[in-house]
Amino acid sequence: MKLLHLADLHLGKSIGNYSLIEDQKYALDQILDIIDREKVDVVMIAGDIFNTQISSVEALSLYSNFIEEIIFNKEKIVLAISGNHDSAKRLDVNSKFYKAKNYHLVGEYKNDIITLEDEYGKINFYLVPFISLNQASLIFDKEMANFTEVYKEVLKDIPYEDRNVLISHCYANNIAIEDDDLYTEGQKPLTIGGSDAMDAHLFENFDYVALGHLHNRHYVLDPKIRYSGTFMKYSFDEENKRKSVTLVDIRDNAKTYDIDIKSLRDFRTISGKFADVINENPSDDYIKVVLEDDSTIENAMAKLKEKFPHIVQITYKNKGIFAGDSDFDIDLSGKTAIELFEEFYKFKMDEEMTADKLEVLKKVIG
Repeated sequence: MKLLHLADLHLGKSIGNYSLIEDQKYALDQILDIIDREKVDVVMIAGDIFNTQISSVEALSLYSNFIEEIIFNKEKIVLAISGNHDSAKRLDVNSKFYKAKNYHLVGEYKNDIITLEDEYGKINFYLVPFISLNQASLIFDKEMANFTEVYKEVLKDIPYEDRNVLISHCYANNIAIEDDDLYTEGQKPLTIGGSDAMDAHLFENFDYVALGHLHNRHYVLDPKIRYSGTFMKYSFDEENKRKSVTLVDIRDNAKTYDIDIKSLRDFRTISGKFADVINENPSDDYIKVVLEDDSTIENAMAKLKEKFPHIVQITYKNKGIFAGDSDFDIDLSGKTAIELFEEFYKFKMDEEMTADKLEVLKKVIG
């Protein structure tokens, strides 16, 4: 049986002021081609389907079209769970309808097991969505101090007969200690305070573990315990990363293959003096500019936007040039209240607003 492991789609995400919907559709179309080309039987989505709990109409439509193409036109099976970015209750709304159409979606934890069969025998799929420590304490009626305790409880009664696949959304590592290098810009921690991590040794009896939450593709302890990573870049600290999805050929043993996904627009950082940067070749990529000038450049963003229509951020290498210069110079023409606040935030904080903060701002301003 061939499985396709996806995770952390984050549909509806933006970078700066730019929606990534078009880029996400470009990537999802490639995944649909992979399903046909590789003769995939089951598509696994390991959480964070959407970027926010209240998703945009565009994000909902993109996901619906993607899933309907897989289950109705291609007649393949989809096994999906919620992540910490998703609204578990919202995802569960149509689960009964889709279950009849080979789309098994678990928003809130249900201890669900989906059993499929091929010429090698049965495969039991365990779908474990993101569970917070508070939720786990309520579900299992006892205090849960960390995520290792949660997964000990979740997995304690599994007999491990036949072949077994776990789909889950968590931070698994080999010693259950946090490693900041595995996080990328903009990722949400699973807890506020305390350790996010759980001990991946608990997963060793599974034939394959499809994990979501960490955006870089890698495995933990063993290649069969795997993060597929995001299928496209979502931050500038990923600009040198290759993005892919993971194909799993599970017979007696699971063999994995990474299949690269091409980006519609890349993420790039350009450094240099303004005079040199403005003479760079035009690009439609998402651009971060680090200026090396000894003084600030008037209307730098507006000038560079003509060359780079998807420029996201401008910073200065020499932060000392702002000493004693607190004037906020901004072109007010043609900008919405949200755009003005974003620029003011960038000026004060020297960073872009995250998508979550932007979502809150939109609700406040209306």
